Amino acid sequence: MVAERIYAIGDVHGRADLLRALLAHIGAEAPDGAVIFLGDLIDRGPDSCGVLDLVAAHLRVSPVSRLLLGNHDWFLREFLQGSLDASGLELWADRYGAMDALRSYGISDPASDWQAARRVVLERHPGHLQLLAGAEYCVVKGDLCFVHAGLRPGVPLSQQSPADMMWIKDAFLDHREPFGHLVVHGHSPTPSGLPEVHSNRIALDTHAFRSGHLSAAAFDDGALSHFLRTTVTPDGAVGIERLG
Repeated sequence: MVAERIYAIGDVHGRADLLRALLAHIGAEAPDGAVIFLGDLIDRGPDSCGVLDLVAAHLRVSPVSRLLLGNHDWFLREFLQGSLDASGLELWADRYGAMDALRSYGISDPASDWQAARRVVLERHPGHLQLLAGAEYCVVKGDLCFVHAGLRPGVPLSQQSPADMMWIKDAFLDHREPFGHLVVHGHSPTPSGLPEVHSNRIALDTHAFRSGHLSAAAFDDGALSHFLRTTVTPDGAVGIERLG
């Protein structure tokens, strides 16, 4: 019996170069494996548009793979749906990297005309809204729970709020007791800069946009097998290292 291989990929944040290399390695290592993208595909890094193209292409050829919605992705989804108000636009632009994301679509000054920027994205890349609109907040596979940010302690999984699953930090990170599932998440960069295994969670945000290290965890039949992590040489070549 062939083991079910699942890869969870941490926060990409606009690093299409890293994601392209990681997906190619995964495709060679386990062609039939499922990939769960943990969200925060966009903002910060230089090529959010390219990342969304890569994820959309992967999901088209891999029906077993899934996409979770990160808090950064939520801003773009709401923007493209026309649901982000002036305060939301200001917050996205000032704190979360909207300018980096929208410039990757060829928009030099998004804030000069937000509606024009929205039309450009929808006209040039109509599939990006469809991709984000179809993203999930949580995926459960046996004893594993895949989520972008984490879970609210003491709240049953069926009652967890989308806001917590996209945004929670300290209340989740500081919790030491079991959640009922081993939680696999991104959102909060690990202090070590490496994937981290805790008693109740596995953390995969390794600050890819800044460090050049995009991390993934590989699971066989629900058990952690190993980690993959991108590396970048001084001349910009992307490699893959296996950890564990």
